[in-house]
Amino acid sequence: MIKRYNRYHLVVIGDYNDNDAHGIVQDNLYYWFDQQDLSILGFDRVDVKPFNTMETGYMLARRALNPLSPSARQVFFVNTAPRMDDFKARATNQGEGFVEATLKNGKRIYGVDSGFALSFIKPQIQSLYKLNVPDSAEDIPMLAEALGREGGGNIGAGQFRSGYIYPIVAAMALAGFDNPISPKFSALYGDAVDPAALPDIPDDVIVFRDGYGNFKTSIRPDALAQQVGEFAVISSQGAEIIAHVRAGIFDVPLHHFSFAPGSTILAYADGTRRQFTEVVLRGGHAARAFARTIGGRSVSPVEGDAISWRLATSSDFDRLGYGADGKPPQDVLAAATRS
Repeated sequence: MIKRYNRYHLVVIGDYNDNDAHGIVQDNLYYWFDQQDLSILGFDRVDVKPFNTMETGYMLARRALNPLSPSARQVFFVNTAPRMDDFKARATNQGEGFVEATLKNGKRIYGVDSGFALSFIKPQIQSLYKLNVPDSAEDIPMLAEALGREGGGNIGAGQFRSGYIYPIVAAMALAGFDNPISPKFSALYGDAVDPAALPDIPDDVIVFRDGYGNFKTSIRPDALAQQVGEFAVISSQGAEIIAHVRAGIFDVPLHHFSFAPGSTILAYADGTRRQFTEVVLRGGHAARAFARTIGGRSVSPVEGDAISWRLATSSDFDRLGYGADGKPPQDVLAAATRS
């Protein structure tokens, strides 16, 4: 029996990165949910880096595939929209499409189909639909009415799609309506999308940098299985480190790098699993070891940046100044260990 809900735990994942934008999104979601007799039991704000769909996709999957989260009561509103699908100038809100994804565990995602935002949940998608959204907020009568602008015209929504347009769409779709929000369309729901058309998680990239500076990467653990006990040279942003290849990330001495399968595993309904290999500096901040200076500022790699590895040779230890036991040189430790 399918459960029907009207009270939801709402998770907002977006690259707004300021309280003004987040505040407007939150207020407007509450307003339009209330208009559809939907209640928000909890509101969870998740910030991701600007325009970074890789981090967005990873964070969405971590939450949406968590079997201990509140089942189909958990709904996701996702917006990381670099609008890079067309490089030409855009006068209004044109850009990546807004979609509804229903997962095999019953959860629903309302979000921008941008970059890798949906790649990590791709195997779990049961259905995927485009939602009909006009390019201009002026073409939404109910929004003009709510903002007190009879007849529309300069209603003050600007080009902030996720603040003023998407909350209406998400609330109506979640409430089960298919009425169009604009006279430009005949229905709220558009064409079905084949999930197979979504991009896969790319190989050999950083998918998440955690608060300790560890890198979770899309390098597959089975590539390391026969190399446990060896040393690897790992490269990103032109920087290189030497790490112990291990079965567990902490199975190295203090202030040594490890390269091992991490604890994050995405489990899908079809029985497949995706685990991520991690680069860790035990007792330190691995990301700082790969930093480069840009404009006088130290910049570490971020989600989506390439990362590669190969087995280390004896000349690599000499060239990079590592001890035979894998101990990093002092300059690396000075930059990467926590004070």
